[in-house]
Amino acid sequence: MPKKLGIVYLAALIASSTAAAQMSFEGLDLSGNRQASQTPKKKKRKARREPRRKKAMPAAPAPTMMPGLDLSGQAPPAPPVAPAPVAAAPAPVGPPPLPRGKHGPPSWVLPKANGLLRAGSYGQAASLAFRALGDAGTQAQAAEAEYLLAKALYKMGLYRSALHHFSNVLARGEAGRYFKPSLEWLFFIGRKSVDDTLILDDVARWANAPFPSRYQDEFHYLLARWYLERAAGQMHDGLAAEGRASLSEAKRLAGLVPRPRGGSRPAGEAGSYYAKARFLVGTAEYQDAEIGLAPGQPASPQSLEPALVAFKDVVRVTNPRAPWGIRDWKTRDLAFMNLARIHFEARQNRNAVFYYGKVSRGGPQWLEALYEAAWAYYRMGDDEHALGNMVTLHAPFFADDYFPELLTVKAIIYYENCRYVEARAAIADFERIYGPVEQELARITAGNPSPEAFYASLDDIQRRQRLAGSNAILDRVLKLALSDEELKRRNASIQELQGEIATVEHGPAGLGRGRLTQALLAELRSDRQAARNKAGLVARSRLEAQRDELRDLLGKALRIQFETEEREKQVLERQLAGQAAQAERLRRYRHSTVAGAGEEYWPYEGEYWRDELGTYQYSLEKGCRQTLAAGTR
Repeated sequence: MPKKLGIVYLAALIASSTAAAQMSFEGLDLSGNRQASQTPKKKKRKARREPRRKKAMPAAPAPTMMPGLDLSGQAPPAPPVAPAPVAAAPAPVGPPPLPRGKHGPPSWVLPKANGLLRAGSYGQAASLAFRALGDAGTQAQAAEAEYLLAKALYKMGLYRSALHHFSNVLARGEAGRYFKPSLEWLFFIGRKSVDDTLILDDVARWANAPFPSRYQDEFHYLLARWYLERAAGQMHDGLAAEGRASLSEAKRLAGLVPRPRGGSRPAGEAGSYYAKARFLVGTAEYQDAEIGLAPGQPASPQSLEPALVAFKDVVRVTNPRAPWGIRDWKTRDLAFMNLARIHFEARQNRNAVFYYGKVSRGGPQWLEALYEAAWAYYRMGDDEHALGNMVTLHAPFFADDYFPELLTVKAIIYYENCRYVEARAAIADFERIYGPVEQELARITAGNPSPEAFYASLDDIQRRQRLAGSNAILDRVLKLALSDEELKRRNASIQELQGEIATVEHGPAGLGRGRLTQALLAELRSDRQAARNKAGLVARSRLEAQRDELRDLLGKALRIQFETEEREKQVLERQLAGQAAQAERLRRYRHSTVAGAGEEYWPYEGEYWRDELGTYQYSLEKGCRQTLAAGTR
């Protein structure tokens, strides 16, 4: 079922957009009149002939909204807002202590280390700088030595180690010569790492420091993300007032990212932060609208309008025909997904389908868009499109993707169209595939294991996969776990840490196996331990939630199976009672083979072609008897 937005953004819509950048939008109709969406026609495919549903099934799961927007990726900011009082950012830590009794390194050591660094002898430069750091007698000497050490480690590709030492340079004080350059290196590390949230705490800690002007947009965006993530944690802990204050600060900071000007040249990296910032604003606005609502209670259309404005602005500025030249397909697709989910939550299903159809075909969000669009089609009574999307999702290309609810929805559609054999087959497939997964999840989560042990079990599954020793059930468990964006990000970060540890253990050129190597390994292993504990907490929470969801779906599957068999029994009893003629009165379906311009109609014959994925329609020919089809969904 479509996921529930956890955070969205707001930003005043900037009216100046040229005709080339205009596109039609479907939006929440605040007047009460639903606006029909104009979903572009696609090549029709039929996947066998089937009937349609009208009789309400035993409680098709009510659509819900997604549990939360991916804040690990790129969150967008909001337009200028008055500053709000918020809790203070992390306090700057004190400088690392100097070794006692040291009077400073020989005068030639630091210049020599700098010369080796310039010559590209990074390992030797790092070793010499580390020696000077150990001999430093003043904070100025320590700051210079540590800066050279961090820079050399960065050049060697040891980004996590470099981050540790750049953070130490910052902690030695803003007045130091190397403070500002170290701030710049933070951004370089954030761009190189698989997890750019690693630098968020440092960015927030030094928020009042004078950042170089060329990094101002990135700085405001990252700091806004920090406050957005802070707000999510505060609201999870029931601190609504504090969470609202953090959201206000996130929107204010995001609003400081300027809108790029139109021109013949691309806006480049600086312009891309505007799109991400606007996306962040929409997330914050959505979260703001949900504060104080009871579980399951939808926000009012009026309160969601600021979020819609921000998301639509993201779409405008990332339009490939727009003069701003921002090329950010990931943020653009996320904006379309959130527009669709907001309209789905408001039960404006046609508008939701319109936005799902705008997601880039083949992109990271595409399968999710097809799946969630199937729910919208189902609620509209358009079974042909709903089942057509499922044909794509069942393609062998996507065998490893995780959509457990898909088979239960398919069973409900078959049931409501009196296709009892197919309904039972769908339930049997669901139990065969996901029953063992639920059992494995129950085994993994039993006994309340520690976070470290919990992550270790997932790490063991990954290790077996790399050694080609995994099995299908464990693969599904891992796929299930890593379908969570936060856990995926944390897991990638741990794997990156592990790779850096392996690099240091093998002794890069010039680094050797002396005291510096041992110190680096101690820092990296400590970071890995902390990261595994945090990832274990997230993994346990997510897998326990998925275990409970699968148990609930298995219970619903049994209910669907029972209702299906009961309905089959009633049909047979009516036929035996002489009502066979009535049983032949089937509902008529309209089916057209007309395809759009530039498209052709081809019947589905069991094969899959990549260029046809996402265009199927499942042509239903049989349906429930008219006397049984009076109910509505």
